[in-house]
Amino acid sequence: MYRDKDYLLTPDDLIFNILGDQHDAGFVTAGLKYANGKKWVESYHDAAQYLRDSFPAYVDGKIRVPIDKIQQHLKPLERTRHLLDEKEHASELLALSVDLIHILAEHCEVPASEIGITDSLLWGTGNENSDIDLVIYGSEVIARFLTTSHELFEFDDIEHIDEQFIQRPPGVDDRTFEVMLQRKGNQGFYRGTRFSIRGVLTDEELLWIPARKTPFQAHEPRQCELEISGRDDSLLYPVAYETTDGTPLVTYHTGYEMSFVPGDKVRVTAMHETSDAGERLLVGSVSGRDEVIQLITAD
Repeated sequence: MYRDKDYLLTPDDLIFNILGDQHDAGFVTAGLKYANGKKWVESYHDAAQYLRDSFPAYVDGKIRVPIDKIQQHLKPLERTRHLLDEKEHASELLALSVDLIHILAEHCEVPASEIGITDSLLWGTGNENSDIDLVIYGSEVIARFLTTSHELFEFDDIEHIDEQFIQRPPGVDDRTFEVMLQRKGNQGFYRGTRFSIRGVLTDEELLWIPARKTPFQAHEPRQCELEISGRDDSLLYPVAYETTDGTPLVTYHTGYEMSFVPGDKVRVTAMHETSDAGERLLVGSVSGRDEVIQLITAD
């Protein structure tokens, strides 16, 4: 299975991070993370243009890696299990990461071997600018974390994230962003090093959720007001929130994780999409403009 937060290495000296769990036959939906040994810091759009000009096999409307181009498939759980087996670690950052993995595992009531480590520490030892990026797996574990994440910050070594390190989604107003920052329980500092925590469904869950494998068809943009009724999928990619009218609110924009809670009323500009599995409102569609979720009233 190709899962969100896994990485792919290719023979063209390109490294991709897998995005989500919806992939076309023969391809893996991804984002460009490294090219020619250098971290890609520009936008997804710029990455798509770069690949279109230099490596057209990796882009066709969106960035996706042909399966026959995959040289190595890096998996966060395999990396964690390797680190747990090591008596000494190649860097202080890796040792710090293992400490945080043990803390998060105890908090989530799972073995440390079930917490993945991703991004640059998935294959390397990190540097002074590296974060610790961890992954928790399975809907039950994610739901438990969403309910109890505030307890992590009761540890003396764990502090809340600073505003400057939060990626602000396009168009979000100051008041909404302030509330989002206060609720950002999946990012922080551990002994002065930034960390993030994301959720990924298990292989078994992916196989038994038809809606996550059904392609959506875009219709027309909508503006509406909604009330949030659930956030069980707010650590996944794409981020999703349940609403009282039964239409899921979904976004591909980074920064909306753990931002809204049941009872919040929001104003939404989004693309209305449908599939055989139902409908959704998507913020961050390919053809959309000024798509955003703004908070009206907080619970």
